[in-house]
Amino acid sequence: MGYPILFAILLCIMPHLSLGQRIIAHPHDRVLKLGDDLRWADPALDDSDWDPAGFTRETGNFWVRFRIRTDDWVDRMTNPGIQAISLGSFELYWDGVLIGKNGRPANQNKEEVAGRFISHFLVPDSLLQPGEHVVAFRLSNYRRTLPIDRSWNVFILEEYMSSFREDVSLAAVMLILAGVYLMASLYYLFLYLLRKRERMGIIFSGLCFLFFGLIVMEYLKFLYPYPYPFHFIRLLIIFALSFAIAYLTPTFFLLYFGLPHRRLLGILILILPISVSSQLLSNPDLVNHLLSVTAWWSSLAIVCYASLSKKRESRIILLVILMSGLIAQLHHMEFRALIHSQDITLFISFSLLVVSMMYLLARRAREQRQAYEDSLLLSARLQNELLKKNIQPHFIMNTLTSLMEWIEESPKDSVQFIEALSKEFEIMSEIAEEKLIPVEQEIALCQYHIELMKYRKEIDYQLKLINIQSDEWVPPAIFHTILENSITHSKPDSDNQIQMILSFEKQPTAKIYRIETIAENRSIRTDKEGTGFKYIKSRLEENYGQKWDLSSHSTPHGWLSTISIFAS
Repeated sequence: MGYPILFAILLCIMPHLSLGQRIIAHPHDRVLKLGDDLRWADPALDDSDWDPAGFTRETGNFWVRFRIRTDDWVDRMTNPGIQAISLGSFELYWDGVLIGKNGRPANQNKEEVAGRFISHFLVPDSLLQPGEHVVAFRLSNYRRTLPIDRSWNVFILEEYMSSFREDVSLAAVMLILAGVYLMASLYYLFLYLLRKRERMGIIFSGLCFLFFGLIVMEYLKFLYPYPYPFHFIRLLIIFALSFAIAYLTPTFFLLYFGLPHRRLLGILILILPISVSSQLLSNPDLVNHLLSVTAWWSSLAIVCYASLSKKRESRIILLVILMSGLIAQLHHMEFRALIHSQDITLFISFSLLVVSMMYLLARRAREQRQAYEDSLLLSARLQNELLKKNIQPHFIMNTLTSLMEWIEESPKDSVQFIEALSKEFEIMSEIAEEKLIPVEQEIALCQYHIELMKYRKEIDYQLKLINIQSDEWVPPAIFHTILENSITHSKPDSDNQIQMILSFEKQPTAKIYRIETIAENRSIRTDKEGTGFKYIKSRLEENYGQKWDLSSHSTPHGWLSTISIFAS
C-alpha cells in the first residue's frame, strides 16, 4: 500500500515540470465595479475608482477589468489564448472588442444562462500588438445556488488549452490514486461484512472511501465543465467529506489504542471540527483547509496520549504523524491558479496516515490470527481434559465396582445404572468438540450424572431447575463440573439427600447462572484452585474473553457457585 505515497510524490513533481515548459501571464491586479454598462469595455475608461479587491459577495451584475502587457514573448506562442475561471456568466472584451462568451450574462435571474466554471478562448492575432492591453469581463451571477463564498475570477493568458491538457493529465493520475483508495475501502468493507465485524476496520474503510470522494470532487473541475452554480454545491460536498475525515481520523487512533475516557475524548474530537465549521459561509476553502489541520492536531494529541500511556506502536505512529505535519508545512508554494501545493501536501500527508493505519490493522490481524491459533490449541486441550475427566481410571474402576454390586443385588436396577452411564458417555462424546452447547443438553448431562451417582453413592441427589431458558447456550460440562464437585465435597442430610438448585437470571447487562448445593460441606473446599474450576475458567475465557465472572463460596446451607456472562 505504498502506492498512494508514490502517486503523491509524482503529483508534487508534475507541476514543477509543467511550469518550466510554458509561458503564462497571470494578472493579480484586477478591479471590479458593481452594475452593468457596456461603455465600461472601453480601454480608455478611467477605472481608478473601481474596487481593487477584484471580487464581490453581491449577487447581480458587475464588471472586472485588468491590464496586461503582450511584449515579444507573445510571439513565441503558437495560439495565444485565455483560460478564465469565474463564478459567473460573462462576456469577454479585449481592448473593447468582444472575443468570447461564457453562458449569457443578464440583468435578472430568468434571463441569465449559467456559464461554465472553467472556460478557454482564443485571442485574435490582430489584437496582440506589443504593449499594454485592457481586458474587461461583463459578468452576472444570478444563478448562485447557495449564499457561500464570493464571486471571484481568475484569468490567465497562455498557450491555448495548455492548462487544460496538463490539468487533465494531473486529474488522470489523481483518479488512479483515488482508485487505490476505493479498492482499499471495498476490501476492508467486505472484510468487515464477511469476516471480522471490527469498528476500526469499518472506520478505515470509511476513511478511504471519503478520501476517494474528496479526490474525485477536488479534480472534477478538470474533467467535467460544470456550470458555475454547481461550484457552490461542490464546495459543500468537499466540506462534508473533509468534516467526516477530520472526525474519523483521530477516532481511529482513539479506538485502536483503547485509551481511557473514550467517550469524553470522542466528544472533544467532534467539537473541534464543528467549531471550525462555523466559518463555512464566509470562506469554505479556508474551512476545508482548517478541517485537515484539525484532523492532524487531534490525531497528534491522541497518539501523544497513547505514547505517554506507553501503548504499543504509539511511538511509530507519532513519528509518522509528525512527518506528515512537516510535509504539510510546504503548502506556502503556489503552482497555478487551480493547483495548490496545499492539495498536494494533503494527499501526501493522508497517504502517510493511511499506510500507518494499514500497518496497525495488519498488526492487529496478526495478533488476532495468533489468538485464533492459540484458541484452537486451547480448544483441543479442553476437549482432551473433558474426556479424560470422565474416563479417568479411578472413575471407571469405582463405576465398574458399583455396577458389579448392583448386578448381583438388583439386576433390574443395574440396567438403569448401565443406561445412565452410557447416556452420559454418549453426550460427552457429542459435546467434546463443541465450544457452546444448548443449555438443555448440558442439563441432560447433569441429570444422567446425578442418576449414575445415586447408584454409586446410594445417596438421593436431587436437581432442581429454576427459570432455565431453553434457547440459551453455554460452554460444555461447566454445570456438570460444579455438580461433580458438590457431590464430592458434600454430606447428605438426615434424610440421606443432597439437593442442588440450578437457577438462571437474565439482566440487561449480564446472564447469571447460580448453582447452590443444600448440604453440609465435608471440609474446606479448594475448588477455586483445583482442576475443575480451572477447566470452567478456560471454557469461559475461550468463549467470552474477559466478559465473565466466576465466584464460589460457602453459605449457611451449603455452597454457592455463580457464573456471570456479561453483555458485549
